[in-house]
Amino acid sequence: MEEKKDFGDLEREVIEAGKCALCGGCVATCRLLDYGYLGVDFSEERPVIREGQQCPSDCGYCYYQCPRVEKPELREGLEEIYEVVSTDEEIRKVCQDGGAVTSLLASALADAIVEGCITVADKGEWKPEVRVAMNKLGLIKSAGSKYTPAATLTGIADAILKYDLWSVALVGTPCQMAAYEKMLVVGRDTHNAHNFSSNVRLRIGLFCKGAYSYDKLMKEYLERKRGINISEITKLNISEDVLHVYAGDNELLSAEIDEIEDYKRDGCKVCEDFSGLFSDISVGNVGTPAGKSSVIIHTDFGKEVFESALQWGFIEAKPIDNSGADLIHRLMKEKKEAGIAEKERRMSKKKLMEQQRQ
Repeated sequence: MEEKKDFGDLEREVIEAGKCALCGGCVATCRLLDYGYLGVDFSEERPVIREGQQCPSDCGYCYYQCPRVEKPELREGLEEIYEVVSTDEEIRKVCQDGGAVTSLLASALADAIVEGCITVADKGEWKPEVRVAMNKLGLIKSAGSKYTPAATLTGIADAILKYDLWSVALVGTPCQMAAYEKMLVVGRDTHNAHNFSSNVRLRIGLFCKGAYSYDKLMKEYLERKRGINISEITKLNISEDVLHVYAGDNELLSAEIDEIEDYKRDGCKVCEDFSGLFSDISVGNVGTPAGKSSVIIHTDFGKEVFESALQWGFIEAKPIDNSGADLIHRLMKEKKEAGIAEKERRMSKKKLMEQQRQ
């Protein structure tokens, strides 16, 4: 019988190999979650075991539910793409690109599809913090894009253990949606401590070209290199390969995204998913005019949620123009090819190093 693998194997094969997405799935599925055994060290941007501890011999949940050990299988689904804007002026004022995500979540809460929404908010100086929002005010506090990592899947455990919620919406990047899918599939088998994944009712993915190291992007680049006081920043936005930084209506910086390529996390460089293919619905800011969102429906349930939001007047929508859909498809193709190429580059480098040691 094959020996069961554990966090030590996850460290060697994923974390130290620069593949970790920092999704938080390993923490949420840890058998000793209640004891704070496994957590995320954001200063190092990696999962860590509490000092002096080691995995139980019959565990291994973290390893088998990691999407970077073995990615989940993508099932065939829908692809309906719309141009969407929120009808709520208060939401549009604080959100980016039309407020589609916030309004879809607000509709799901109002329609009792979910009891709470796992989101990411700014806890100060643009440090992301996973939160559970249960009303419109909570959603508004979590509005806006964050381009540094948050272990979003830890919010699944928070929603259940701290707030006693049994139906939640999960909002996250493509890697986090893939991690949830892995939790869902593996949760039907033997490697599952909690089966928290069954409590996620709605998945909303966010278009993503990659997340950036907090210290490198916010401290090294914006603060030290560009001289920007990050406590004054009110909005970050990457649009058409340009990073925009704002303080209120004042644009502090407009820089080509190539300038911050070196600050992208290593785990993001092997990702092949731009649009969040494992989501019910995915949302982004490419392919539509300013102030609007591109929304892709992937599942029948996602379509049901979307149509309910339309029916109850939370959003306005129309089919996206062909040029917008073509742009999204091009970016999907480019990220997939880049992820595959990076994996092949690393594999070639590893083989070369092994040959040199022989």
